[in-house]
Amino acid sequence: MEEAAKLHIEDIRTQKYSIGKDEANPLGKDLHGALTNISKDANFLRELILNAEENEYEEDAVPELKFVLTKKDITETGAPATLLVFNNEVGFSRENMESICGIFHSTKKGKRQQRLIEENGSGFKSVFLVSSQPYIFSNGYRVRFQEEPDQDCGIGYIVPQWVSGHPSLSSIYDVYGLSNAYPATTIILPLKPEMVEVVREQLSQLCPEIILFLLKLKRLHVHDYDPEVADRVSSFLISSVTKHKEVSSRVVQLSKKNLDGIEESCDYYLWEKTFPVKPENRFGVRMDVQSWVITIAFPSGERMRTATSAVGIFAFLPTTMVTDFPFLIQADFILNSSRDSILLDNVWNLGILECIPSAFVNAFQSHSLRYPVDKRFEFLPAQAPSIPKFKDLRESIRAELQGLVIVPCEIIEGMSSSVRPQEAVRVLPNFRDLVGGFKIEGYVLSSSSKYLLRSVLHPSVDLEKYNAVLEFLGVEFANDHWYTECIQRLCSSIDEKVTGAGIISLLKCIKNLTSSSPDDPLLRDLTNSIARRKCLKTSDWTDSYKTPEESILFDPAWESILDRTKIPTIDENFYGTDILVYKNQLRDIGVKVDPLNVCSLLSGILSKLAKPDVYFEETFIEMIYTFLNKFQWRPEVPDGTTPVWVPDQGWFAPQHCVLHDKENLFLSFLCVLDEHYNEELLPVFSSAFGVAENPSLDHYVDLWNKWNGKGQLTLEEYCCSFWKYVVDNWNPEVEEALKGLTKLPATKSISEKVYQINRKEVFLADDLQLKNVFLRYDEAPLFVWFPRNNCLCTRRLYEIYESLGVKKVSESVQYIPFTKILLDPEKDVLNGLINRGLIKIILGFLAGSQVTMPLEDRKDAASSLARLKVYKLDNPYEYIYRLMQSESTKADVKKVKLVSWKKRSERLFIDSSGYNNGKSDLKFVAAFADELAQGLLVQAKARATLSKIIQIGFLSGFSENEVDVLLMGENLELSVEDKEFLDAAFPSSTVPGPVCGKRSSMERDQSDPSSTTSGKKQR
Repeated sequence: MEEAAKLHIEDIRTQKYSIGKDEANPLGKDLHGALTNISKDANFLRELILNAEENEYEEDAVPELKFVLTKKDITETGAPATLLVFNNEVGFSRENMESICGIFHSTKKGKRQQRLIEENGSGFKSVFLVSSQPYIFSNGYRVRFQEEPDQDCGIGYIVPQWVSGHPSLSSIYDVYGLSNAYPATTIILPLKPEMVEVVREQLSQLCPEIILFLLKLKRLHVHDYDPEVADRVSSFLISSVTKHKEVSSRVVQLSKKNLDGIEESCDYYLWEKTFPVKPENRFGVRMDVQSWVITIAFPSGERMRTATSAVGIFAFLPTTMVTDFPFLIQADFILNSSRDSILLDNVWNLGILECIPSAFVNAFQSHSLRYPVDKRFEFLPAQAPSIPKFKDLRESIRAELQGLVIVPCEIIEGMSSSVRPQEAVRVLPNFRDLVGGFKIEGYVLSSSSKYLLRSVLHPSVDLEKYNAVLEFLGVEFANDHWYTECIQRLCSSIDEKVTGAGIISLLKCIKNLTSSSPDDPLLRDLTNSIARRKCLKTSDWTDSYKTPEESILFDPAWESILDRTKIPTIDENFYGTDILVYKNQLRDIGVKVDPLNVCSLLSGILSKLAKPDVYFEETFIEMIYTFLNKFQWRPEVPDGTTPVWVPDQGWFAPQHCVLHDKENLFLSFLCVLDEHYNEELLPVFSSAFGVAENPSLDHYVDLWNKWNGKGQLTLEEYCCSFWKYVVDNWNPEVEEALKGLTKLPATKSISEKVYQINRKEVFLADDLQLKNVFLRYDEAPLFVWFPRNNCLCTRRLYEIYESLGVKKVSESVQYIPFTKILLDPEKDVLNGLINRGLIKIILGFLAGSQVTMPLEDRKDAASSLARLKVYKLDNPYEYIYRLMQSESTKADVKKVKLVSWKKRSERLFIDSSGYNNGKSDLKFVAAFADELAQGLLVQAKARATLSKIIQIGFLSGFSENEVDVLLMGENLELSVEDKEFLDAAFPSSTVPGPVCGKRSSMERDQSDPSSTTSGKKQR
């Protein structure tokens, strides 16, 4: 046999690869490059296992594969470790060897229908990933292959070389161990140094499930043989296969012997179904395949898998794809090149995935017949996968399951049945105990209540550990409506007893539940359900039966302030004194037991009494108010909607009432409660109903708007009261509210009447001179009202008017010339009124801190004064003083203007009656100073200050000594530049100034030894 094998190898080398011939194989380099790519795309352990699965075995043989990793270098190639693969197949044939020595020459091609699963011819070539020169000893063949190109033909990987030396058969058998029969085929892989630990890790990751769906291979052994340490062995085997009567199902038991010698096992229920291949799903080399065989496996117990992986997809061997399903899926999927994942976008695979929901449902129903109710639920895909395609698969399975009668239910009396998932309900843990309690108390379940209870989930699956599964199926917890309806139906069967001992029994049941499970949600739902039933007999008040929430358990301590016959108290004569023992349980179902809860109920009664055509006694209302006040009750969420009863007047909303009105302003449109109730009862209206203690800001605003309709206020004291409230309570909220007022109080002349005038048509008298001008205007009120007495602070009222946007008269007045001026230039020109002292005051003030005008601007301002020509007018120069109250309404007052500055023509006109031959009176001085200040400055405060300084200077004749003293007193001084400008504009200080009284400025300047400027002589 060995000699024939050797001749066969020589023939392959000569005929196929031209070794020994004169001409080399021209395709050598191309073949070697292609083989390099093939070897890199495979997983060598998987490929070796697949080869073993498809090998031929003797009929009485148990197919097995054995991996032995040893540090012995039996090939004497210098390898740090060697992996030997033993397979008890029948051995290599000539056809097998020629296939290995070629590319894509698999002997399994075209045999998909026979489930031959290694079809690309690259299985053995994958070993080059870990070994550079693998050996095959089988049926007389002793060959090796090399990764490097053969020296004789330039091709690697597939060119066989006969092995005549190492390894020897004895060295191989020594590694295998003692045996009566050695396997026919041995593959020896001297490992690359960098692959030793990789191979050891891959061997450790092999798990029993790797042979679960294989038809031939029954055993797989892994030995890590190291002479220096104890032999480490791991063995996997299918220990038994139990086939059922149905051809489509079987139970496979996988066993594993661990490194410590302990054997583990797990049974797998396998259900198999065949589906026809749809034409649109045919693909490539599988065009002739007519059917798919899909297998669903349910593990019974802990799966025989690796600790780090939960593979869910098998293509005969496990892939690396995790589905998160509690079952395994096996089908003839098309895999990627490394055979570790299925191609999710491949039409062949998509056709298989479409069939899986149907396969699973059939498998689940078949499996359910052999296992208890709770066990079968463990195999439902409750957990959502991370891969979208598998999520779709899960949803399809859910859709099919929801149409099946698969959810077990149990009637309380013990009869069981099944319903669709949507028809089942989960109940809280103590629900069955509760219904049992009803039965113990003598209640007979009605047919209607039995109908509801028929959908209650079986207790074996109504557990927390099945929450995810039940949620997946769509089984929901019973809602409040279901519990309410169920409790009502339970109670409907005991209507005759609910009027007496039945209620006592129900309260006793609640008491027992409370003591055992006080936080159970069922107890809450039960008490809520009872709270809405009219099941309690009360005193003859309005009707005899009420809900617990409408009932009161009366406390004898309330006798002095509350008449039990006029409120819905539980009838103790009907129930007996035993009802008092269940005070806490009555509170739990909603009965008002505590004083504050009773107050809430009585408050609701008040709301009902406020409806039209409801008869009641006023003493009854006052009794309720007294009870509420006694316990200082206030609502949890004040809403201000409960009306207040005002004796002899009726019901009023709380916002239309106040406790007090000290000023008696609101008696006409607010109910003042201290007029109707005793002082000690008033607090309840404030705390319980939200009645304001005193009129609020809104009340005052409403009051003011009501007064608007009267046109005028005849009593000033009303106005004082209103604005005193505003002044005393002034804040941003009050300011915002008053900005909505359209009218403000105003007076005209010295009239005592107070009018309400549009806020845009009245003014603040911030200038008394202007106010005096307009006092003669008596057609309409012009100025806002101020009190004549000390009822409030006028300064604060002024600030309030200002913040409300009332215009100031000084900023609003317009000056309109009335008299036409006729001038005689030779006669009317005056000299000396604009002089050096005046300009010095102007320059000093404009440079001061109040104005800080730049130098050039100061020079321009002083120059505009210095250039003025002053004219004295013999005829009065009259102006119209005008205030625009609105766009169409104006107030005009005609008045003589003593001084007028015409900037455009650079002229200053003065009235001869105020200034005659250098003599002037104080009225003229003030007019002169004001006119100049207004012409120079915009800011009112700065204008007023400058006017005052000019007046003082005028009265001193603008003497430079006096002016210097004046400026120093005002903390003002001229800069060097200002002095230079002044000297240039007024080189001499001998120009006479104005005369006030009997002494002229000229006389003062001549007598003043310091009348020179900067030490210069006068010219």
